[in-house]
Amino acid sequence: MAKKSRSDWLRAGLRRLARDGVDGVRVEPLAQEIGVTKGSFYWHFGDRAELLDAMLEEWAETATEAVIAQAEAAGAEPHARLERLTRIATEGFDAELELALRDWGRRDSSVRAVLDEVDRRRMSYLRQLLRESGIEAAEAEARAFLLYSALLGDHLLSRSHGRFSRKRVLQLAFELLASPGPTES
Repeated sequence: MAKKSRSDWLRAGLRRLARDGVDGVRVEPLAQEIGVTKGSFYWHFGDRAELLDAMLEEWAETATEAVIAQAEAAGAEPHARLERLTRIATEGFDAELELALRDWGRRDSSVRAVLDEVDRRRMSYLRQLLRESGIEAAEAEARAFLLYSALLGDHLLSRSHGRFSRKRVLQLAFELLASPGPTES
């Protein structure tokens, strides 16, 4: 059997979490899934709780901080960064994993705290980009909330938009919510 890294275990754990929920994340089935013995697990983690904590940390980093870093790479113009962020979020969003994490967070206050921090960080970044685009604070807050809700909720709703493609509807929603400058009150 080939040696597996800590990252291999984390990726397998996150896939299992998305598929089966937190109760499905067990050492022996994960070892079988990635083709190693249980002993390999204990080389990387002290116990299942340590694996779960590391999975949560990995998800927070890759689904938030890494996405923000990719958006920042779009350049100095806030609208370009916002557009890139939206594209990354809509194309790379793992709805099953996000739902499994949020379900886990309903039952575990320490997980809920991480989810709250991730939501705070994501909203803060959206708000920042909207403010940099010239949108006043209250309106930036409302737009950030609506944009974040749309990005999360898109994966929970029916994908039928009549004669319009999902991609086109998301693009129009983005344009409405992220357009530079304030709207008329």
